[in-house]
Amino acid sequence: MGFPRNDFVKEAKSQGHTDDFIAEALAYAEVLDAKGLPVIFDRRHLAFMLNVEPAHLYMLVDRASRFYKYFAIKKHSGGLRRIMAPYQELRRPQEWIKEYILDKIEQPKCVTAFAKGRNTIGNAKMHEGKKFVLKVDIKSFFESINVTQVYKAFMRMGYEKSVASCLASLTTAKIDAYKYDELEDQPEVQKLFDELNERYYPFLIQGAPTSPALANIVCYRMDRRMMGLANKHGFNYTRYADDMTFSADELDNLPKVGMIRKIVESEGFRLNEEKTELLHEGNRQIVTGLLVDGHVRVPGTYKKNIMRHIHFCQRYGGRGHFHRIAPGMAFGKEWLEGRIRYVHSVEPDTAKKMWAEFEKIDWMM
Repeated sequence: MGFPRNDFVKEAKSQGHTDDFIAEALAYAEVLDAKGLPVIFDRRHLAFMLNVEPAHLYMLVDRASRFYKYFAIKKHSGGLRRIMAPYQELRRPQEWIKEYILDKIEQPKCVTAFAKGRNTIGNAKMHEGKKFVLKVDIKSFFESINVTQVYKAFMRMGYEKSVASCLASLTTAKIDAYKYDELEDQPEVQKLFDELNERYYPFLIQGAPTSPALANIVCYRMDRRMMGLANKHGFNYTRYADDMTFSADELDNLPKVGMIRKIVESEGFRLNEEKTELLHEGNRQIVTGLLVDGHVRVPGTYKKNIMRHIHFCQRYGGRGHFHRIAPGMAFGKEWLEGRIRYVHSVEPDTAKKMWAEFEKIDWMM
């Protein structure tokens, strides 16, 4: 549903607004409407769109950092990962912003994460069968993006200053001193937040639903610069969140790491130098979890692990097996199904054999 231009003009005239005011408001609205974005005139209008009282919206804007819970989860590779998750009171406005604003912004083809129809498979296929694959990683990706960059992103969409400021404040935060101090009885977890606690300006929160799309939008210029190099020098480029991948059949066609670093740092990011990796033809070339040498496929270890679980489920019963390896895990069946579906999305024929064996499992045992 587009902006109701005629209704707006009629209502504005009934309230005594001048023709100049109406013309200026229409010009503003048409910019947003042409992009398929909701027209928001000011902070009170934003409150109306979010279905909250203006006073409540202003409180959220001023105190957004207080509406997050802090905790840590285990990484697959070992250690802990810090998480800041918004409370529902803030998450609801963020979900509205994501659905009605951020998801409307089209992403360049090189962006393969956090956009409709984009995934790890499409990312990997862009580098399928290439002789040389260069992988680099952006350090602290979300947290590297500050509130000013987010504010400018909303301004570029066409929103006026007060609206852009509100939207930026609702989608960024900094460490709340009280919540940080509450972690003193969990020193291992608190230590994970030490670096963020030193930040003065709010930043993108990894656990907020708006952060992935906002990160892509903020990276637009960086991605365009990389694509410009790709078109000039004849290499492929994709970015899956913080994973940047470059591939070519000639080593000389690949960009130098120094050039990549220069562009990344000029856009306000840093490379995680430890994760920079050049993969040659004949090596095990893995891009976003998938093998790309020859043709895209799931690594053998992943498939073997699935078959191993299926074997033990058949031997001890589905419930019995997962209770034995992970007591209290009530979703073993769903977990295993999810892994087979992933294989199916890449290698349907391989997955058919897995499904046939999966069907033989007694999940009541």
